[in-house]
Amino acid sequence: MEEEEETKPEDFEDFEDDESTRDLVIPGEVLSEDIKNYLPGRGTIYNKDKTKIVSLNIGLKQITKNYINVIPLRGFYTPRPGDKVIALIVDKNPVKYKCDINSKDFGTLKPKNTIKKGKVKGFRGSGYSQEQPNTEKFEIGDILVVKILSADRLNKPELTTVGKYLGKKNGGIVISIDPPKIPRVIGRNGSMIKMLKNLTNCNIFVTQNGRIWLKGNDIAHERLLIESIKKIASEAHTVGLTDRMEEFIINEKKKRGII
Repeated sequence: MEEEEETKPEDFEDFEDDESTRDLVIPGEVLSEDIKNYLPGRGTIYNKDKTKIVSLNIGLKQITKNYINVIPLRGFYTPRPGDKVIALIVDKNPVKYKCDINSKDFGTLKPKNTIKKGKVKGFRGSGYSQEQPNTEKFEIGDILVVKILSADRLNKPELTTVGKYLGKKNGGIVISIDPPKIPRVIGRNGSMIKMLKNLTNCNIFVTQNGRIWLKGNDIAHERLLIESIKKIASEAHTVGLTDRMEEFIINEKKKRGII
């Protein structure tokens, strides 16, 4: 698996980080009476008379296009098809891997979803890889970047490791924050994560289930990055966070003698 992969802001487009539209709100708070131009999005509903949009959660008000959302400050990860997440293999048998994806349900990774399908050389037409599906590829304790293939209320999330930047992660450190705060680590148009990478000289891969993989050239840079991410999570509700974090990291590097 490639180490220089990028976390793309478009992977988080539903969670676009726009500080200018965010306010801390509480359940029942009226978010807008302009129902002609706005619709209730995630974490919001109409009132009984459908004359106002109100909040269901304690969280951050976010306006995306014509939808008003409330992003909770705390919460579990809810799997959605297409999400890229960091999974930990906690068990396996001959027919499947059981994966912790930081959700209320474990994810299922079937051997057939760990092998890329392709043409078999020497035969006419298309075929499949000659590699036989089994659960020998990964071991219990392995850290994987996977994509959610399917997820609903009746079935456990089904995962795949086939795709760009998916597969086993070697080395590095995995930390977790509340999934709703992940967009703040990305920043508007990727501004926060670019700054973190540049100032700490670390590779960072952020995923939608609240888990972040990071790997630096030395422990000092990794430790500073971890502290910075935890600080971002604790101050996720504040404005001007990217500039404030840049100042924090620069000052800490001077204090610690980190180049």
